[in-house]
Amino acid sequence: MISMNNIICVILGMAMLLAPFWAAANDNVLTAEQWELSRQGEKLVNLSVLRNTINAWTESEKHIIELQYPGGEEGELWANELKDWLISLGVPSKYLILIPGSGQDDIIRFKLVYDGDRFQ
Repeated sequence: MISMNNIICVILGMAMLLAPFWAAANDNVLTAEQWELSRQGEKLVNLSVLRNTINAWTESEKHIIELQYPGGEEGELWANELKDWLISLGVPSKYLILIPGSGQDDIIRFKLVYDGDRFQ
C-alpha cells in the first residue's frame, strides 16, 4: 500500500523537476511598461521573463526562442532591440526568431520551440 508521505514526496519531486519549465510557460510575456522601465543591462537581467526564458533555453539547447511581437513598425523596432539585448546576454542570434503578431499591442510573448531540422 502506498502511503500519503510517499505520494507527497513523488509530487514534490516532480514539481521541483518541472518548475523551470512551468515558470517559462507561465511567465512568458514582456509588457511595454516593463520594457520602458528596464531598458538597461542591469535591470534587464532582473526581469523574470528574460531570466526564466534564458534559463529554460539553457536547459535544452535544441530549442529556439521565439519572440512574438506586436505588428507594425513600432513592434518590429521593439523586437529587434530586445533581440539585440538577448544576443548581448549570450544567446546566439541563430536561436532567436522574430514572429509578428503577439495578439496585443503592448506585449512580446516568449516561446521556446523545438526546431529539429536546425540541429541535424
